[in-house]
Amino acid sequence: MTERYVYCNGRAHERTVSVSTNKQLSSQAAMKPQSVTNRHMNWLIHGLYTRKHFEQCKKLIDRQLGICYDKQYLYYMKGLILREENNSTEAVHCFQQAIALNKKEPENYKELAKTLYSMGKFRNALEVFLKAETLLERPDHEIYHHIGELYYKNFGQPKAGVGEAKEYLKQAVTCGKHVESYKILAEIYIEEGDSIKAIEMIENCLQITQDDVSLMTQIGILYLKINEYQRAFEKLLDATATDSKHTSALLALGSILQSKNDIDGALNKYKRISNLTDESSEVWSNIGLCFFKKQKFIAAISCLRKATWVSPLNFNALYNLGLVLVTAQQYVSAFQTLAAAITLRPEHAECYMLLGTCLRHLNDPGNAYLSLEKSTMLPDAVKNPLIYLNFALYCYEVGKSDQSVLYLSNFLDMTQHITVHREYLKMADRLNGALAVAAAGQIHAPTAPDTGGHTGGLDRTEKDHRMQDETVVNMSSGGLADTRNEGAVEEDGSDGDLP
Repeated sequence: MTERYVYCNGRAHERTVSVSTNKQLSSQAAMKPQSVTNRHMNWLIHGLYTRKHFEQCKKLIDRQLGICYDKQYLYYMKGLILREENNSTEAVHCFQQAIALNKKEPENYKELAKTLYSMGKFRNALEVFLKAETLLERPDHEIYHHIGELYYKNFGQPKAGVGEAKEYLKQAVTCGKHVESYKILAEIYIEEGDSIKAIEMIENCLQITQDDVSLMTQIGILYLKINEYQRAFEKLLDATATDSKHTSALLALGSILQSKNDIDGALNKYKRISNLTDESSEVWSNIGLCFFKKQKFIAAISCLRKATWVSPLNFNALYNLGLVLVTAQQYVSAFQTLAAAITLRPEHAECYMLLGTCLRHLNDPGNAYLSLEKSTMLPDAVKNPLIYLNFALYCYEVGKSDQSVLYLSNFLDMTQHITVHREYLKMADRLNGALAVAAAGQIHAPTAPDTGGHTGGLDRTEKDHRMQDETVVNMSSGGLADTRNEGAVEEDGSDGDLP
């Protein structure tokens, strides 16, 4: 027997009856709702689905499949319900049946592709999304977004990649403001090194989700990259105001304060990190450098050793530990630490410079000379004029005046473009005067006496793509001048390991 569905708008259909008709039958007929057979109950199915009455909805769909000619919509809705219930395999089967009934409907292909995506079948999902795109009559954000995301994750053809992903994601955001599309575009621009475009994408995200702490932190770090310190500081303050214990925001904010020599303020931010005891080595490295600035060498060494223990392959932590050990005149430990750092980065000129300083104080002048000479031959040497000044000093100390003149000239040329502390300029003038006297033949360049092994240097901030780590370049005193650690930090604007 065919199922019959009775529905009523609340008002009974009134029949016109004659006075002679039985009043009781007339009253019953008036109160009884009119019974109507309806083969198309799509409106009711949709209503039950939106109210998440899935069991009733599935029963109604199963009944309708036996009497309704519009089975494509029924299979489509059943697939949506099964996917909501985590029955993806049956959902795929339903969407395939819907496609078989109507091969020109892009919604069927889109939902099938979304189901395959949720099952982790990304290549199959991409193929179905591309098929759905060919059937579109008007732009669809979801299809463009998923195609762009899958191309970005390299699930497309070999010729497709980031360029294709960017184009599809741009089409997606033109259909409307959607956070996920903006986020992936920002990631692409960050990988390409275009911080301005990445900031623009994240600003669009923040217009939609104004309280997203992770986005506030990320945009603050990007502002650091382009040297917009004030705006970076404001964004990071907003992030900590929203979540006072957000690790990444506190770490970035502490790094900025540390770069501005507000050591107590930086330490206060680091103390607020809730999981400090289990935090990454970058946090401990920065804390160690704060204690180093306060001339608390034992505390600095302890924190930096903790950093290297947490991450033995963290180059910055090893380099900073070697630097503090040289400053604390623990040359054997410094030599071992710097040797490990050089193993990780054989092209790092400043490591060889510090290693040469250690070898000089360990009474190995031959290897000290080779190490300092190698530091001037590496590509990184052009970024730090003190490497040339160090080697010029050591050449004068060992009696090689000609080489000393050459490298001192290189140092003076670099100071025309790179700012250095005035104390190093005074030291260069004194060395120049001593070399002039030696060249005049009045005296021979003597071996400079050891002034107690003190090393001084220029403080600056150096961060790789993993973390902001302060790098202090020490130079040998050489007997010409006793240089002191001035404690000045210069921010270079890279974000390092700050999310």
